[in-house]
Amino acid sequence: MDLRTILHLAFDHCAEAVGSLTPSLIGSAVAQAWKPAMSWRDRMLQWLVGSTVSYYATLAIVAVTDWNGFVAQSIAFGIALLAFDATPRVVKAAIDTLVSLPGRIADRFLPKKG
Repeated sequence: MDLRTILHLAFDHCAEAVGSLTPSLIGSAVAQAWKPAMSWRDRMLQWLVGSTVSYYATLAIVAVTDWNGFVAQSIAFGIALLAFDATPRVVKAAIDTLVSLPGRIADRFLPKKG
C-alpha cells in the first residue's frame, strides 16, 4: 500500500466522520442560540453531550428502523436539542448520587453502633 492510498483512505474516513457529526453539531449549536447567557464551559459541555447523543441516536434509529440517513439525522437533530437541555439535570443527578453513595454503602454493610 502506497502513501497516496493511505492518505486517500484517511481522508475518506475523516470526511465520513465529519459528515455524520455535522447534523448533531448544528442541532446543538441551534440549541445554544436560545440560551445566550451561558458560560463557555457550559456551552462546550452541552455541545459535546448534544452532538454525542445525536450521533449515537442516529446510528440507533438507522439500525432499528432502517430509515435513510436524512430522516434519522432529522430525528437526531431534535434529540440533540433535548439532550442539550437535559445535560445540567443529568450532571446534577449524577453528582448527587455519587456524593451519597459512600454513606449508603456504609449504612448497608457496616453494623450500626448504638
